[in-house]
Amino acid sequence: MKYVAKHGLSDRARARAVVEKAYEAYRVKLADHNPSLTWKSEHEASLGFTVLGKTIAADIHVTTEEVRIEGDMPFLFRPFQGKVEKVLGEEIEKWIAKAKAGEI
Repeated sequence: MKYVAKHGLSDRARARAVVEKAYEAYRVKLADHNPSLTWKSEHEASLGFTVLGKTIAADIHVTTEEVRIEGDMPFLFRPFQGKVEKVLGEEIEKWIAKAKAGEI
């Protein structure tokens, strides 16, 4: 799984805020799947959730230009990979737009 969003924000701290806001939305929508977001450094995090007893994990990298989400899908879920990427991407893009509009 891979999704790259060009954020066009003035600094990585704002892009990190986008990731945190998107995660908060995921946390509510995916509450039954035990979502987690753990920052490994100032600009790298691990995102995870559980479906049917399997953990789906992705690494998030915030650079000066983009938010990159990369991870391996368990074989069982590969048919749904495009849908997962779309859901993750739409939420990130929504919060990037809000950050650009000064809403966060």
